[in-house]
Amino acid sequence: MKPEGLVVHGRSVKGHNHVKNDDRYVVTALDEENFLIGVSDGLGGHPGGDVAAEIVVDCLISIKINIDDRSILLKRAITQADKTIRSQIPKNPDLTGMGATATALIINNGWGSWAHIGDSRLYLLRNNDIRKITRDHSYIQGFIDSGDLSAKEAENHPMCNVLDQCVGCVVSGVETGRFKIHLGDILIICTDGLYRSGEETKIIELIIKSQNISQCGDQLIDASLQDAFCDDVTVTLAMYQ
Repeated sequence: MKPEGLVVHGRSVKGHNHVKNDDRYVVTALDEENFLIGVSDGLGGHPGGDVAAEIVVDCLISIKINIDDRSILLKRAITQADKTIRSQIPKNPDLTGMGATATALIINNGWGSWAHIGDSRLYLLRNNDIRKITRDHSYIQGFIDSGDLSAKEAENHPMCNVLDQCVGCVVSGVETGRFKIHLGDILIICTDGLYRSGEETKIIELIIKSQNISQCGDQLIDASLQDAFCDDVTVTLAMYQ
């Protein structure tokens, strides 16, 4: 059951020339007052990417609301997914190297609590202005932070897809946060298949032109699929209206 006034949508599509979709998403009520949206992107090029992403989603939907700080609950779920992924490898060496991103948000009483690791992203669109809430955990992000590379230059860097943190990786530090949600805000959580196929300004244009959240999500994915080298692409959206 969704909180009153909350509209949500989720969709995932396999990338061009991919054998399987390594992305997973979740759009579900945890109880009558808490709604969860999120994505997980299994590491491409590694066996078991889809398995790792599935583990992340399974841990997220198992959350029980028993403390006030929802971001801590999300962090615990992602940490549990990390332990589960690591425990699978000794049992099945073929899964060595598997891992996934995790970006998730619990919406409760006009607040959004989030947790994040990897390079999937949480965006907030407010008054036609888009803001990236999360920070990419990628090799190239450090060069952006230091000013050695612009975000535009980083898009075409040969190492732009290389993560330095993920669920199941050697380093796995989960970031968390919380913010107030205003009426009309649109929350977007997506895998890199979405934002690498188009600039943030294009995302804004598509959302503004869309008549509803479902149409918006479909149009964002359809636009990404225009890229001949499109990766798996997944998006979840939520809006209070």
